[in-house]
Amino acid sequence: MKTWAGAAALLAGMLLTGAHALAQVGPGVTDKEIKLGSWQPLSGPVSIYGVPVRAGADAYFNMINDQGGVKGRKIKFIVEDNAFNPQRTVAAARKLIGSDEVLAIAVGFGTGPSAAAFPYVLQQEKVPFVTPYAGAEDWYTPPRPGLLSAQVLYENQAAAVGRWAVKDGRKNILVIHSDPAAYHKPGESAVAAIRKADASAKVEAISVKWGTQDYAPIALDALRRAPDAIIQIAVVQEVSALAKELRQQNSQIPIYTYSPNVTQSLPLLGGAAVEGVKGVSWTVPASLDTPALKEYRAALAKYAPDQKPDFDSLLSFGFAKVVVEALRRADEPLNRATFIEGFYKLKDYDSGVLPPVTFAPDRPLGLTTLQRVVLKNGVWEAVGEPIDTTAEW
Repeated sequence: MKTWAGAAALLAGMLLTGAHALAQVGPGVTDKEIKLGSWQPLSGPVSIYGVPVRAGADAYFNMINDQGGVKGRKIKFIVEDNAFNPQRTVAAARKLIGSDEVLAIAVGFGTGPSAAAFPYVLQQEKVPFVTPYAGAEDWYTPPRPGLLSAQVLYENQAAAVGRWAVKDGRKNILVIHSDPAAYHKPGESAVAAIRKADASAKVEAISVKWGTQDYAPIALDALRRAPDAIIQIAVVQEVSALAKELRQQNSQIPIYTYSPNVTQSLPLLGGAAVEGVKGVSWTVPASLDTPALKEYRAALAKYAPDQKPDFDSLLSFGFAKVVVEALRRADEPLNRATFIEGFYKLKDYDSGVLPPVTFAPDRPLGLTTLQRVVLKNGVWEAVGEPIDTTAEW
């Protein structure tokens, strides 16, 4: 009996030791390194967003590495160019997970492209997909294991913009959105929010083919409808194109838009035509004189000197801060499960860039707050206090 008991105890000890060792050898984690993967549109028309988004995340991770890393581990951030294409995104996911063996996907870009990779990433391989520059309401209802966001949903952004137009006294509002679902659904949310805020307001919506360059016919169609405000859910190049066509027709119809277009790319592309455009921002303006914003500008100047401070790189800098904080709070051994638990320990975490974030198993969206902004003299300025997009502010 003693022999069997001793053997059983020895076997149990070996199993526990083996389990602990296996848990320590998590994908993408060694005692010196943490591998994170991402996909960004580094080529094609959407690279106007993807290049600065990569730069902001790179800058923060490089800064952390120069400070010694996270618990002695340096972050290796592997970025693939998905060109905003679903098939290329799936291929990128297979490389990052199957070949590079990353711990997680972080700051992945593109709602439609990222969703195409979900069956492989979330369902088959069960790899965390965190802080994406992407998102749709149906991603999070119900919550999906491993999918966590620090970005206000596009639907909520559009609804907030619609409510803002009503609060500005607009009574005849035209919503112009691109045709893919990632733009169509926020457009629908804007329409619903307008009707809820003012049942007497007239609201129409028109769909435009994504990537349209000639906005003259669309501008003329809009003018025939005689709206007193336009809400546009499209890429920044199309917002600029519409504004230019409207101004050429001597129209001063105010334009409202959502967060992806709150970037200095809009005044660079649109010039005087986009003066006065109103939008909602995920972050505070990049020019603020706060410790977090000084840190951001210094890191960007050091690690991405070709990039000027702007909302897109600031947003991804903030996303990277959230990721690093989750890594810091994750229990050892670090693996995919403990990494997600690290996010759940974030309660009102203030990065100084994003509004405070809180995560829980039933709260995959870490925040719901936005800042209203307006373009004045080519610079985005804050309007009022931050708003909670889930409340009737």
